[in-house]
Amino acid sequence: MSFNREPLRPISDDDRETYARDGVVCLRQVCDPEWIKSLLPAARRISIDEEDLGLLPTAPGRYLSRVIQEFRRFIFESPMAQAAAQTIGASKAVYFLEELFAKPPQSDSKTIWHCDRMGWPVSGVMVPSLWIPLNPVEHDNCLEVLAGSQTQDVPYWLFSPNARQMIKPDDRAPHPDETKLRADPNNRFLNWKMEPGDMLVLHPWVLHYSSGNTSDDWRIALSARIFGDDIVWNPRPDCLNIAGTSFDEMVKGQPPQGPLFPVLWSEDGNRDSDEHFPRGFATTWEANRRDSVNEDALFMKMAEQAAD
Repeated sequence: MSFNREPLRPISDDDRETYARDGVVCLRQVCDPEWIKSLLPAARRISIDEEDLGLLPTAPGRYLSRVIQEFRRFIFESPMAQAAAQTIGASKAVYFLEELFAKPPQSDSKTIWHCDRMGWPVSGVMVPSLWIPLNPVEHDNCLEVLAGSQTQDVPYWLFSPNARQMIKPDDRAPHPDETKLRADPNNRFLNWKMEPGDMLVLHPWVLHYSSGNTSDDWRIALSARIFGDDIVWNPRPDCLNIAGTSFDEMVKGQPPQGPLFPVLWSEDGNRDSDEHFPRGFATTWEANRRDSVNEDALFMKMAEQAAD
C-alpha cells in the first residue's frame, strides 16, 4: 500500500488564490487512494451498520481518531494537515476534531445553508473544514458552496447541541433562505466531481449546503478541522462542546495547546506524535447507548423554527 506523508501534488499559488477569493478550494490528489480505502470499512460499520465501536453515544461519528486506529493514523500521518495549512497560509496545523457525514442511497435529506464560524469556541479565521469524500461523488451530490460568502461578517446562529437548548439572541442572524440565495443572479455556486484522495478546504465563514444523495451507494465523507496560527480560545455558551475540554479550560485569548491539540504539521518540521493523544474518553456509559437521531433532520427542524 502507498500511504503518502506529503501531498501527491504540491499546493500551488493558484490553490491559495482560489481559497482566498472563493472561501473554498478543491485540492486534487492530496492523498493516495489507499489512505481512503483504509478508512472506508470502519466508516461503513459506523454509518451504515450503526455498530457500537466505542465512540460517544451522543456523537457516534465524531472523535474517530481516539478509538479507531485507521483514523488515528490518517490524522497523524497523512498529508491532510500539511495541505490544509499550506492552502490557508498557516505555518502550522494543530488538531481540532474530525467527524463523519453519511447520507443513504437516493436520499432527499438536505442540510441547510450555514457556516461553521459560530460553532467553534475560538476567535480567528484559520480553522478550516476539510471535506474528504470516502467514495466518488458527482456534482449533484457533492457539498455546495456559495463562492465569496466568507467576506460577509455575519454571526449566524448555528444549531450546535448547546444552542438547541437556548433562545436565539437578537444579534444573531438566522441562516439564509435557500430560495432567496438561488434567486440572486450575482451569486456563484460551486460544486465538484471528486474522487477518493481529493479534498475540499472550506473557510469557517463560507456558506455551504448539502443536498440529498442521488447515487445508489452511501455517500460518506470525513470532515476534519485544524487550527492555524491566529486561533485563540473564545468560548461562548452556544459553541460546540469538545470532549475532554471544559469551557473552564478554554482560557480566552490563549491558543489551544496540550495533549488534545497536537501539532500535526509545521513548516519548520516539528510535529507531535500520537503518544499523548487520548485513546478513548474520560467517561464511561452503558453498552449500546448510541443515539439514532438524524442530525440533518434535526438541523432542518430547528432552522425552520428559527425562521418562523
